[in-house]
Amino acid sequence: MIRKDCLAIVALTIFAFGCAVQRTIEPDVVDVTLPAPADRVKAAATKVLADDDYDVDWKDGSQLNTDYREEIPSIWNFMVKGLFGVVRSKAEASVTPETEQSSRLRLQISSEGKQTMFQGWGPTAPQVPQSAENKLRLIKNELKIVQDTYTTQTFYGSYGLKP
Repeated sequence: MIRKDCLAIVALTIFAFGCAVQRTIEPDVVDVTLPAPADRVKAAATKVLADDDYDVDWKDGSQLNTDYREEIPSIWNFMVKGLFGVVRSKAEASVTPETEQSSRLRLQISSEGKQTMFQGWGPTAPQVPQSAENKLRLIKNELKIVQDTYTTQTFYGSYGLKP
């Protein structure tokens, strides 16, 4: 027969593990001023996000809220999102002109993940290809405003190595 004190310890242990504090994960955010007009920044952000399978639809001319990106662009995407998905992400962006030749870009990537089919979605750190820093790098490449341009020669050096 189970003693009441053992039962109380088991119940307290289950309660303690069930109420464990979850670490909150903030969305990945970049907020930068780019030396390009707002319409060019919007066009570059649209291309970068659309190339990564986000549905891009600008609201009010300067605000963007996407739905979750297509993990697998096929008819099976609903299974990845709903059942087997590991990480899903969505983007929010705003472009505001500062001067005639510069604009402010705020890009936020929110990611959610789960480990099993029966687990619920929870906030997680974005994977590197979907990170806000990587998206900013791609937007800068599209605008051709990168600080250092890398070519095959500068990357591999002049040692005669081939890519």
